Amino acid sequence: MKTQTQAPESGSSPAPSDVDNLKHDFTQLRADVVSLFSHAFDVGKSGVGAIETGAADAMENLKDRMASLRRRGERKIEEHPFSSAMIAFGIGFLVAKLLHRRH
Repeated sequence: MKTQTQAPESGSSPAPSDVDNLKHDFTQLRADVVSLFSHAFDVGKSGVGAIETGAADAMENLKDRMASLRRRGERKIEEHPFSSAMIAFGIGFLVAKLLHRRH
């Protein structure tokens, strides 16, 4: 930013070059602020894109893990059908008792 070393005399108006310098400085400041906000907006958009990609990857991982757990559970039920039926009956019985006490 350009600065004047001499102060204008009291009662005199600023020199035309001072006004032009101020106009130029304010125009440059405005352009810098617009550039700053534009850059910040672009950084924000790229951050959101990275978050979306990470979330999609995490969701895909979760789906794969859930499918694997479901297959393991089905395999265990096929290996021990009677035990699995008794466990399911016991859990259902406990849930029914807990719900019956609340009402």
